[in-house]
Amino acid sequence: MPGLSDRRVVLVTGKGGVGKTTVATSLALAAAKRGKRVLLCETQGATRVPALFGRPGKGYQACQLAPNLWTLSITPADAIQEYVVLQLHFVRLYKLVFQNRVMGPFVDAVPGLHDLIQLGKVWFAEREMEGGKPRWDQIIVDAPATGHGLTMLGAPRAMMELTRAGPFYDNAKEIAELVEDPRRTALVLATLAEEMPLRETEMLHQRLGALHTLVSGVVLNEMHPLPVPQPVAWPADREVLLAGGADAAVRVVDAELRALARQAEARVRMRALGAPLAELPFLFRRDLGRTELEGFAERLGGLA
Repeated sequence: MPGLSDRRVVLVTGKGGVGKTTVATSLALAAAKRGKRVLLCETQGATRVPALFGRPGKGYQACQLAPNLWTLSITPADAIQEYVVLQLHFVRLYKLVFQNRVMGPFVDAVPGLHDLIQLGKVWFAEREMEGGKPRWDQIIVDAPATGHGLTMLGAPRAMMELTRAGPFYDNAKEIAELVEDPRRTALVLATLAEEMPLRETEMLHQRLGALHTLVSGVVLNEMHPLPVPQPVAWPADREVLLAGGADAAVRVVDAELRALARQAEARVRMRALGAPLAELPFLFRRDLGRTELEGFAERLGGLA
């Protein structure tokens, strides 16, 4: 099986709030530093990535953030317009048919259409050519959170079952062939060493079914380092400190040891998923910038 750096498309998902965007951006930076031309796609109209580099974004238009690294934000509306215009070749016809008060709500109601059309943009980017070669060496997708991310992965097959034949079926089939191919597409799961994110990650892996072969990496985010060597004789030392009235110090060490135990358990549980495991450290500052992201990119190099 090819490594992460050999995949054309890398989808990053995880429970909301675990640092999924940070992981996707760090992976993109790592690939760019290896000389790959990388397109980092945000979904659902999110526009967080450009600000991490102190740059204004360009929405649906690719915006360069660093050497070899570009980003864009995929919105369902923009992706639908691009798809339909490519098929119909007339912008005015698109507006006449798809932007009237009758068709608009109908299109929004089609099951899985928004997810499919966003994956369609990724599929289109994977096929883009420039100067006789692929425009992008790798496309990294900051996918929706776990439940919605799973729905997005299943959207091509859902559309195939809904349409059975015709142009939508054919396009959905091509997208499914890309997304479901572990030689071309990889899935990276981001999580924290906390019970809810860990459990959700395990459930997602289980619910992937045959698609679990796509999982090519797991990232444990916000891992705390041990500030001092672990006290081997802590039980005895603890009693001495308590007897001396150092209750506050005892509480601090107890809390650290509990956190370390949770992290050790998290490593065991995530390694059981059978994919390479990487860790990112906890940072006390939340306003991440390029310096922090480059440090994260180095730590994620082992997933390549």
